Amino acid sequence: MKHTLRLLVFLGSITASLNAVEKQQTMTFYVSGVECGSCVYVVQQSISEMKGVSDATVVQVIDNYANVVFDPKVVSEHQIAQAVREALPIHGKPYLATLKLHVADYAKHVAKVDCLFARWKDWVELETVDKGRGELLIHCNELKNDAKKTGPQGWSLAQFTAAMKSPAPAGLGLDFTLASEGQ
Repeated sequence: MKHTLRLLVFLGSITASLNAVEKQQTMTFYVSGVECGSCVYVVQQSISEMKGVSDATVVQVIDNYANVVFDPKVVSEHQIAQAVREALPIHGKPYLATLKLHVADYAKHVAKVDCLFARWKDWVELETVDKGRGELLIHCNELKNDAKKTGPQGWSLAQFTAAMKSPAPAGLGLDFTLASEGQ
């Protein structure tokens, strides 16, 4: 009986751990301004110290990036981008985090997508890289975190996903993919 109880407790802890892992999300943020190993360290440290972030790996290559594993119920993508911005700027310029995405049939729906981002103009800016191929960048503006508020703040991928993928009239009914590195 003792062994059965221990086994049930053990299996329960494994299930709880797996559920926590399932809630985690991994996202690639492209980071400008990373010029050296010290830059990599300060950006990675700033992201890693955030509540809700379980892992952050910053890589310095042609397109510098940070792969971040986080709980979107605790911290938003905007807050992670803000942590990048707040990292000590070793070379004088702040580091900035950007998301890269591809929107299917973007050229046919430019006005709708632009209208969607106009709602979030205080939080993010949309940059078109290649209209025909639907290649876009999302730049997060500076975020003023409310210290009294717990949980995610600012713009989030969940808001964007709902607005893009939900069928009309609630959403645009458009599909998109986020760029990712080394995942």
